[in-house]
Amino acid sequence: KRVFLEPLVASPKLYIFGAGHVSAALCPLAKNIGFQVTVIDDRPEFADPLRFPEADELLVTPFEQAVGKLDLASSDYVVIMTRGHLHDHRVLGQILNRPLSYLGMIGSRRKREMIFKALREEQFSEELLKTVHTPIGLEIGAETPEEIAVSITAELIQVRARKRGEKKGITTI
Repeated sequence: KRVFLEPLVASPKLYIFGAGHVSAALCPLAKNIGFQVTVIDDRPEFADPLRFPEADELLVTPFEQAVGKLDLASSDYVVIMTRGHLHDHRVLGQILNRPLSYLGMIGSRRKREMIFKALREEQFSEELLKTVHTPIGLEIGAETPEEIAVSITAELIQVRARKRGEKKGITTI
């Protein structure tokens, strides 16, 4: 007699802060590779089910209040790509101390340095800041929202594969 066992593991959760063009391109890709996707934005016309039919959840709430409404776990992935530096800074500042599988923020190196400088002044450690993937995504020369979404998805896959390897005791290079 043979028994086939397949472990059931919950899909990892991806929280996307911001519902712009890159988010709209990222959501279906992330869903197709097995993530439960939640999109968060403070604008109902952007966080709309017609724009994000693949999303498991859409939250329309001010970014300052959004993090408090989420039950973030260490197995979760967070992508920050709101419509501006101020919102990105606020979200990152609220999430930075939380253990996550992945924390990424879109933007240029200049934007990263501006936000990191402000977070250092708020007493966030260099160690914590080094945990943020920014600029987000793998370096593939992406330019369009769709290409940027592919590079972010590739980075999510890479991080998820490393996490799986760590759980199995496998070292990846």
